[in-house]
Amino acid sequence: MRTALQGRTLLACLLCYGIVAGPYSRAQAPAPQRAAVLDRVVADVDGQAILASDVDDEMRFAALQPGFEPPADNTPQRALDRVIDRTLIDQQRALQPGVAVVSEKEVDDAIAEMRKQISSARNVDCETDAGWRAFLAQHGFTPAEIEDRMRERLAILKFIDVRFGVVVQVSKADVGNYYEHVLTPQLKKDKAPVPELSAVAPRIREILRQQQVSSMIDEWLKSLRAEGQVQILDPAYAEGGGDAERGNKEGGQ
Repeated sequence: MRTALQGRTLLACLLCYGIVAGPYSRAQAPAPQRAAVLDRVVADVDGQAILASDVDDEMRFAALQPGFEPPADNTPQRALDRVIDRTLIDQQRALQPGVAVVSEKEVDDAIAEMRKQISSARNVDCETDAGWRAFLAQHGFTPAEIEDRMRERLAILKFIDVRFGVVVQVSKADVGNYYEHVLTPQLKKDKAPVPELSAVAPRIREILRQQQVSSMIDEWLKSLRAEGQVQILDPAYAEGGGDAERGNKEGGQ
């Protein structure tokens, strides 16, 4: 049942914004160490410069987190794409101050969960303060830097939930359809017991809600890229960059 019901939580939907979602593999390649980056502007988002060091930091943070993406996919182009998306969202957040306030407890709780996931996925000691500091130091981070990153990402999550969550509606028919045509066949295929609809309806409703939010986010980001001035200034970061290359063309229109 876990496989069929796991779905894409809002955190998972926003992996591209740097939120840890769960273990990927114990055999992950080690995260790249903080390298000496000759800083330069590699992109411009509505007049806000994105530096090579920003992309490097994003790649290292992604590699730090189990469950983010396979190491082979953690490329400068994809990292830049994530930084551009977050920058666009942050610019929108700045227009509505106070909408997405994050408490220190929320940050502490999220980091505590992150530490547990890393400890479990990599078989390292991240649950003690000493072990956590040592692990971060090996990957070129400090606890304060991780706190700042987590605070930003939680604020993005709240902002998006406020902006889109209130307009999403999931009907009983939607829940029943998912139960009958998605969950039940999957459980039977896995030879797992099929629970009563009433037992899993809340979780199904949340999965469907988050899927709708994810789809709306995708369209919103496309719109922001089309409306904004997004320019990739370093060609090396646009090669095979997919969305990043698209953003460059859209911004140049």
